[in-house]
Amino acid sequence: MKPIFHRAPLTPNSRASLSLGHIEPEGWLKEQLRVQASGLSGELFDIWPDVGENCGWLGGNNDAWERAPYYLDGLVPLAWLLNDDRLKQICMRYIEWILASQREDGFFGPASNDDWWPRMVVLKALIQYFQATLDKRVLIFMDKYFQHQKKALDTKPLREWAVARGGENMQAVIWLYNITGQKYLLDLLAKLRQQTLDWPNHFHTFPQTRPMSASNPWPGLQEARAREMQEEPLEGTHRPLYGTLYHYSHGVNVAMGLKTPALISLFKGGFKEQGGFRFGWEKLMKYHGVAYGMFSCDEHLNGANPTQGTELCAVVELMYSLESMLAAGDFSDEIPDILEKLAFNALPAMFTADMRDHQYLQQANQVKVSREPRNWYNNGDDASLFGFAPNFACCTANYHQGFPKFATHLWYATDEDGLYAASYAPCTVRHMIGNVPIRLRVNTEYPFEQTVRIEISVKQPVEFSLSLRIPQWANAPMVYLPGGEIMQVRAGEVAFVRRRWRTGDVVKLELPMEPRITHWHHQSAAVELGPLVMALQPREEWHKLENGDWAIDAASPWNYAIVKSEPMKAVFHPGRAHAFKHGEPPVEVFVKAARLPDWQMDGASCAAPPILPHVSAGQLETITLVPYGYTSLRICQFPYASASEE
Repeated sequence: MKPIFHRAPLTPNSRASLSLGHIEPEGWLKEQLRVQASGLSGELFDIWPDVGENCGWLGGNNDAWERAPYYLDGLVPLAWLLNDDRLKQICMRYIEWILASQREDGFFGPASNDDWWPRMVVLKALIQYFQATLDKRVLIFMDKYFQHQKKALDTKPLREWAVARGGENMQAVIWLYNITGQKYLLDLLAKLRQQTLDWPNHFHTFPQTRPMSASNPWPGLQEARAREMQEEPLEGTHRPLYGTLYHYSHGVNVAMGLKTPALISLFKGGFKEQGGFRFGWEKLMKYHGVAYGMFSCDEHLNGANPTQGTELCAVVELMYSLESMLAAGDFSDEIPDILEKLAFNALPAMFTADMRDHQYLQQANQVKVSREPRNWYNNGDDASLFGFAPNFACCTANYHQGFPKFATHLWYATDEDGLYAASYAPCTVRHMIGNVPIRLRVNTEYPFEQTVRIEISVKQPVEFSLSLRIPQWANAPMVYLPGGEIMQVRAGEVAFVRRRWRTGDVVKLELPMEPRITHWHHQSAAVELGPLVMALQPREEWHKLENGDWAIDAASPWNYAIVKSEPMKAVFHPGRAHAFKHGEPPVEVFVKAARLPDWQMDGASCAAPPILPHVSAGQLETITLVPYGYTSLRICQFPYASASEE
C-alpha cells in the first residue's frame, strides 16, 4: 500500500507512515520481537480468559471492554512483522468476528458493551490489518460504522474515557477520509472535536504544576469524579466530565492526548492546536519529568521525584502518539529524540528478559521491588512487582504495541519522493519511487554503536531523497556519501540528500556519543550516552511470590553520588547488541562516585537524592553504569556532589 498523504481541505503533511510490512526489523530489534512473540504475547490468547475463546470480542461472556482490542492492536503488527502464521491466525479470529458483528445500522462489537472507547482501539488494529493485507472489507466496514457514528453522537455522545481519548477516533476518521474523500467524514471530525476534551487549551494553560498528591489528594478527586458521573452534560456541549481534573491528569490520557492538538490542527488550525505538543511537553517535563524520558503518573501526574512511578500503558501510548505526530505534520524537533529515549530505556526496563512478566509502574530510582505501600497517587501496593497483571490488567493487554509499532515507524515516506529516518535501529526498508522498487538496509547495532551504514539497492538507477535526522545529542556528527563526498551536519537538524542512487551505494553516518550530564529533581544528575540513559545497577536478588509475581532486593550498595568535574569514559562492546536484558550490556560508562551513607530508604523506596552533597577526594571510586533498559533495579538520578581534599 502506498503512503497516504492528506487530502484537501486537511492541512498538507510532508511525511507519511509506511504501511505495515514495508519495514522489516533486523538485528537486536528483530530478536526483541521474537522474544516478545515467544513470551506473553504469544501465549495470552490461550491462558487469559479476558482475551481468549470466551471473551466478549469473540462472542463470549468474559471481558467485553478494552482488553481484547488492546491485545489485537499490538498483536497485528507483531504477527505480520515476524510473518508468524500462528499469531496471524489468532488475529484473524478476532478480525473475522468483528467484521461479522457489524449490525445493519453500522455499529459493531459485543452487545453487552456499547462504549465508544474500545471500538476506537479496534479501528487502529483494523487499519494496520488493512495496510498489511489490503482487505477491502475493512474500508466498507469503517465507512458504515462512521456513518452510524455521525448520526448517533447527537443522542449518544462520547462519555468518560472516550471523551478523554477522542483523538484516537479522529485519527481513524482522518485515515479513511484520505482514502475515500467522503465529505461526511469532515463533519464527523467536527463532532468528535466538540465532544473530546480540549487538549489544545489544556496544554496551553496547563494548571497541573504540582504533584496531584499535593494539589488534589485521591479521595477528593475520586469523590468529585463520582459526582460528575451522575450529572448531565452542560448545555451546549457533549463533554461529560469536561471540567474535572481526573481525565486531564490521568497519565495514559495525557500520553494519548498529546497527539490530539496535532490531529485537530489538520482540520481546524490555530495557535493552540499547532503548538499543543510543544506547550504541553515543556510543562509536563518541567513539573513531572524524570530522566528516562517522560512524566510520572502513578496513576495521575505526580511530580518529578525519581521514586514516583510511571505506568507501562502510558509509555507505549506516548510512543504511539509521537509516531503519529511525525506523520500528522508536527515538526517539533525533539519528537524523534523523545521517541528513541522511551524505546531504548523506559520500555524495556519494565519487562523481564523473557517478556512474560512486566511492571505496572517503574521508578527512575528503583532499589527495591516489593508488595509494599509507596508514595503512589492511587495505585496499589503491588504496582512495582514484575508479574502477569500487577495492580491492574490494562498493561497486560496493552504493552504489546510498544516494540512492534516502533519497528513500523523507524522510517517515513516524504512528499518529495524520498524517505525520512526517524530512528536508526537496524532494519530493511522497502519502498517504491515511481515504478522502481528500492531497498535500504540499515546495518548497525545502534543505539549501542556510533556508526550507521545505509546500504542501498535499486532495480535500476533512480533519483530520490534521503532526509537523515541528526539526533540532538550527536557530538560533531558526519555523513559520508558515495564517491567520497563528506557532509558536515549539525545536531538537531535533518541532513537532506537528493541524488541518483545505484545498487551498492552506501551512506555512512557517524553519530559520536559522549557521556553527558543532565539535571533533574533536587538538582540530581543523570548520565546520558546518545539516546541511552545510563544507570547504576546493584546486584539483583529475585524472589518469587506465592502468586507467581516477582520481588527484587538490592544485594549491593546503591547510594552513590556522582562527583562533579570528574571525567567519564564510555566503552562500547561490538557484537553484544541483543534483545534487552539478554547477555552482557553492550555499552558501559565509567564514572567517579562516592558512597553517601546517610542516603537511605524512605519506606519501600529510596529517599529523594540529597541536594549537592559534599564528599572528600579520598572517598572517590569508579563505578560502572549500564543502559537503563538492562536494569530492573537502578539509580539513574544521582546526587551531584562536590569533592575536596579535606
